[in-house]
Parts: sequence; C-alpha cells; structure tokens
Amino acid sequence: ALFGFVGGAIADALGPRRVMIICDLLRCALIAAVPVALHTEGGLLAAYVCVFGAGLCAAVFNPARIAIIPQLVEPERLTEANARVTASDRLVEILGALAAGFLVASLAETAFFLDAMTFGISAALLALVRTSSPENRSISAQSILRDTADGARFLFRSSVLRANTVFSLLAQLALPVANGLTPVLLIRRFAGGDTDLGAALFGTAEAALAAGAIMAGLMLPEYIDRVRKGQLLIGGFALYGVLLIMLGITPSLLPALVIFFAMGIANVLFLVPNITISQEVTPPELRARVAGARIALLNLTWLPFIAMSGALADQVDAGILISSAGIVTLGVAVAGARFASIRD
Repeated sequence: ALFGFVGGAIADALGPRRVMIICDLLRCALIAAVPVALHTEGGLLAAYVCVFGAGLCAAVFNPARIAIIPQLVEPERLTEANARVTASDRLVEILGALAAGFLVASLAETAFFLDAMTFGISAALLALVRTSSPENRSISAQSILRDTADGARFLFRSSVLRANTVFSLLAQLALPVANGLTPVLLIRRFAGGDTDLGAALFGTAEAALAAGAIMAGLMLPEYIDRVRKGQLLIGGFALYGVLLIMLGITPSLLPALVIFFAMGIANVLFLVPNITISQEVTPPELRARVAGARIALLNLTWLPFIAMSGALADQVDAGILISSAGIVTLGVAVAGARFASIRD
C-alpha cells in the first residue's frame, strides 16, 4: 500500500517497459527462492521475506503497466486496450486458480518453481515490446522522493483527476467489505458452516465474477463510444451498489451466482473508464507515479474497512454488512452524478 507512491516514481524514472522487465526477473528469482527458503533455518520467515519482496515489485510493476498502455495504442483505442487487458486479467485469475489448486495438490512447494517460470516468460515477452525509452536518468533516494511528490501534487492539482480520485475512493469503500465478507457469507448462509463446501462455493463465485468481467471486457469496446466515460463510471458504481444490496439479502445460491456474474460486469464498467480517464488527463512523464499514488491511496483506504468489517461480522450478519456497503456505493454514485467534473 505505501510503496505504491514510490513505485510509480521508479517506473517513470526508468521507463515502464524497462522497469516491468526488471520487476518480473526479480519476482522470478524471489518466488523460486520460496521453496528453498522453507528448507533453511529461516523457514517460514525467509519465505515471507521473499513474498514481501515480490509484493514490492508488484507495487512498481502495476503502475508501470498502466503507464505503458498509452504508448502502445492510438488514443482512440485506449479504452478498448484497457478493456482487453482487464478481460485477460480475469481470464488468468480463473485459469490460474484452477491450475494452482492442481499444482499445489500434486507438487506441493515445488509448484513455486512453475509460478516463478511464468514471471520469466512474462519478462521475455515484454522484451519483445517496442516503445520509445526515456532518456537515461540517474536515480537517488532524493530524486525518487521528489518525483513522488510531483506526482501527488499533480493528482490533486488537476480538477478532473482530483474529482475522479475522490469520487472513486469513496465509491470503492464497499469493495473491501464485499471482498472480505463474501467467504463468510457463503460459508454461513449457503454452506451451513462447512468450510470445505464454503471454499468450493467461493471458488465458484469467483469464477462467476471473473466470467462476467471477461464478457464485459470483450463487449465493452463495441459500445464505449456511445457513452461518456464519466457517465459509464457512475453507472458502473451504481450497478455495483445495487448488486451488493441484492447479494446481501438473496436467500439461495443460484441467484447469488447470477449476482456475482453481474458484479464482474459492473467491476469492468467502473474500472476501465477510471483507468482511461487517468491516462488521458495525466502527462506521459507522470503517468506511472500518478497511477502508483492512486493505487496506494486505494489500498490505504481499504485497510481499515477490511479490519472493521471483519470485526463487525462476528457480531452482525455478513449479508447486512454487504448490503450496507452497497447502499453507501449507490449513494456515492447518485451524489457523483450531480457534479459535472465527475459526470462529464
């Protein structure tokens, strides 16, 4: 959460493509070191250090990936590109989760070596990407902190970006509640407290959500030009809020799975225009650090709500909490529709 501010500045300083390759190579080494670390004196602690390092790499890689997309496509195809990337993310989530379960069951910790190999393949593929590289810049702690501050200042100086960021942060406060309490809801309401069955239902729910996101990611470019991005953003959040309200009160599994599928669609409806607006408004030399700051702010706002919703779920029905979160998101969407800086 915190390193995202700095990660974006590093990506802008080194160039998105270059830093993505470096991060993938580092993650390849770190993930491959996990099963080795488990058999050393450091044991689990050493494995945690490796995973923590991989997480730091992700905090640099993710804003770099957002920043590189405008370098690869024409401006009029930017939304389409973001939609395709989002769809591929969700497809990998489905296939990756299925593969991971099989690999861990059959190979145990050796599965980490295959996971590490995927980062090596990613680095090789990224090496084939051709973009204009920035001029070589010397990097120091002082320059990175200065670049980080520049990105944060631009984020709040731009009226459109400031309004979009504040609106999105408020609208997405429901996501940590829904993400954290969905397993609780499934286990208690639909699995009768059976955690094994609940785990299977959770996998099914995640697959339904991802399937909806894939469909929306593939179909959205056909209709995106007919609606303003701000209106699509508001509509996506409003739909997501309504769906959370329905999920919290639905009494049976099948309607819940349909809701999860629709939630995947809503997720793409607000995520893709959100990213595209940020890319269009931000100058190329600031894109990664602005994206990193937005990701970091999102993660930081999520942390207390994850903790609070988990504690409350021991006292209050998880469905009530999820529906309440949906009401908040729906209210924020309705309020955001009143502001031209968000809507238009």
